Parts: sequence; C-alpha cells; structure tokens
Amino acid sequence: MHSHPGPGWQGLNPVDADTEGNVLAYPVGATGLPLVGLTLGSDGYWSARFWERDGKEMRRRWCDKVRIIGPMSYKLYFNDNLRPAPQRRNILKRTIDSWGDKAQNDIARLKVGIVGLGSGGSIVAEAVARIGVEQVVLIDHDRVKQHNLDRLLNATVKDIGKPKVEVAAKAMRRNGTAGQIKVTALPMSIQDEVAYLAALDCDVLFGCVDRPVPLEILNYAAHSHLIPVFSGAVEVQTNPQSDSLFSAHWRAHTITPYHQCLRCNGQYNSSAVVKELDGSLDDMRYISNLPANERPRNENVFPFGLSVAAMIVNSMIRYLVGPDWWSLVRQQEHQLINGKTRVINEECRSNCEFRLRRAAGDAETPYFLSTSIPTTAPSVLGSIMALVKKGFRSCFPRVGKRHRGGT
Repeated sequence: MHSHPGPGWQGLNPVDADTEGNVLAYPVGATGLPLVGLTLGSDGYWSARFWERDGKEMRRRWCDKVRIIGPMSYKLYFNDNLRPAPQRRNILKRTIDSWGDKAQNDIARLKVGIVGLGSGGSIVAEAVARIGVEQVVLIDHDRVKQHNLDRLLNATVKDIGKPKVEVAAKAMRRNGTAGQIKVTALPMSIQDEVAYLAALDCDVLFGCVDRPVPLEILNYAAHSHLIPVFSGAVEVQTNPQSDSLFSAHWRAHTITPYHQCLRCNGQYNSSAVVKELDGSLDDMRYISNLPANERPRNENVFPFGLSVAAMIVNSMIRYLVGPDWWSLVRQQEHQLINGKTRVINEECRSNCEFRLRRAAGDAETPYFLSTSIPTTAPSVLGSIMALVKKGFRSCFPRVGKRHRGGT
C-alpha cells in the first residue's frame, strides 16, 4: 500500500510498477499467494490491482472497484476505465434528485444478489430494477405454485411451474430503468457451490429466505467475505378458535462484521441447520412432535411481504447514501398490533463463532455445499454452464494453504 498526491482512481508510475511487479515478486513466489497492490489518493479514494505469476513473469490485473465496509456506511471506489459511471437518464430523474448523482452512480454500478424470490424477494427485485441497478444475480431453486400467486409479484397463472428466478428476471428486464440491465437467473439453492460463488461475486446481498441452511450461508458471506447482507423476516400468528389474525410483526436486519449475525439475532440456530441437512425439517412425523412454537410457519400475505421488502431495501439505501452523522441502525422490528417500529442495536454474543470467521475469506467455507446442477430449461441451463466455464473462482484469489487471518 502506498499513497499518491492526486485525487480519484490512481494508475501506476514506472517506479511503482517495478516495485510491485519485480521487487515484491520474490515473496509472492515464495508464498504462492497472490499480491494485492493498493493506492490511496489525496481525496481518500482507493484503487487496487492483483499481481499473479504467469510462468516467470508477474501479470497485473486491475480491480474494477474497492469496497470499504464500516459500521455506519459502505464506501465504493470504482475504476472508471472498467466500470464507467452510467449516463444520466431522464427516466431516473426523480431517483437521482432524491440522493444525487454520486450516490446513484454507486448504486447503479453495484452487483446485487437476491437470494430467495418469494413474497419478499420478488418485491425487492422490482425495487432493485426500478432504482437503476445494472447487474443482478437471482438465486432460488423453487418454482411458482398456485398458492404463491396471492403474494408473488409479477407471477400469473401462466407462470405456474416456472422457476421463480425466471419470472423475476423477465420482470426486471422489462421494468429496469438502467441503460442496460444484466440479470443472471440461477434456479438452484444457495447451498449449491455454483450459486454460492455467484453470491460471493456480488457487492451486496438480499437474504429473502427463512430456512436455516441458506441463512447460515448468508452469515458466511457477510462475515467471512465482508459482503453486506440485508435480510428480513415476517411472522404471522393466527387464532384458529376465532378464525382471525392474532398478531404479526416483521424485521429487517443489516448483517456485517459490525452488526449482529443472523444466529445471534434469533433468525435460526445451529441445531436447525443440522435438522435441515438431515431432512428432519421436511419430515412431517418429526414436525408433528415438535411443540407448537417450534413448528415451521410460512403464513404471509402480500401487504406484510411488501412491508418487510421495503424495510430491507431502505436499509441498503440508508447504508449506501447516509451521511456519517446519521445514527447507527442494526435491526428494525415493526409490530402490526401497536403500529410501532423499534430499533435494536445489539451486537453478536461474545462466544459467537462468526466473530472468528470475520475476513477469513475462502479459509472459512460451509462444509455442506453441494455441486449438483439441476435439470431445467435449456436456456437457463446454458447460462449456468457458461458461468461454470467462466469460473467464479477466478474472481477470488485462492490460498495455497488454509489459514485463519485477515484479508
């Protein structure tokens, strides 16, 4: 790392290039690890590049962005040569007027991942398309069913049986306000290694899932790989005796190393992960023997899904565009009965194992990832195979030996 007396994204002068590409080539060769060069401009702007050995020579590969994750905000520094700022479009006039050109340029150039395209995820996808995001990855193994239609945005009777990601992707391409929107639809579980690596190639993730295993994987992304995760949940309680709504509440969580993880905030626990992996959570004989308060519930309606989706999208906007003087917000919870929203700023427990996984990168990977590729429509399968051939792993420097440490 070194500094330059100039603003913006910095190139390399001959002396810097020789230092990084030749002088530092020896320790790089000895360790087998890639070298990352970082330069700080006079305005606090970071730039970066990877150096990798190609035979006897070191090859430089410029990064398209540098991301700085903090407790209050998320700083993004783009290489305009590789990721130029989008042209201002009249279709986004009201959006840009709300938070300014700079914030919009950052939002548009994000690569956003949405895990789960159900009642909340389908609404999040629409919001992401409408605010002008240019690159989106959609991950969900499920297909549209008849009982989804009362709360699945953009799905119709004609879509029954289609992958949810396919329905959402079609709507995003139709309704997106970016000059050109690229949507990658992966009809598979986040537990699949292809989907997991696709998620790790994103700048932010939305977790619109309620199963323990996907939530565990999102925890890895947020803590080991420092990718902010915006997650939400809805709980509805009915009164079967009076055939009426008893209560409902929904929560929005911002998950980073500075925020409470999804385990510590009670979204799931490690035993639930084991039960899902061994099939117990789908075994009706097992479920029927659980206490009523521990049985899985999936009641939800469109208005509640709309509310939680709005909360988590606005959590992302707040994290990206909020000035430093705004107060810290880790978790929000809204109660339908009293109409009140409370803010919860608790941190992870002192014995939380994800505290040890922070910034560990590939040294900390979920042991239960699978490598299957599902049988699906030829067009969708073709896009998946193209991603596999491209190799998401090329986006992440691999270490020669597994180790625990910073990045």
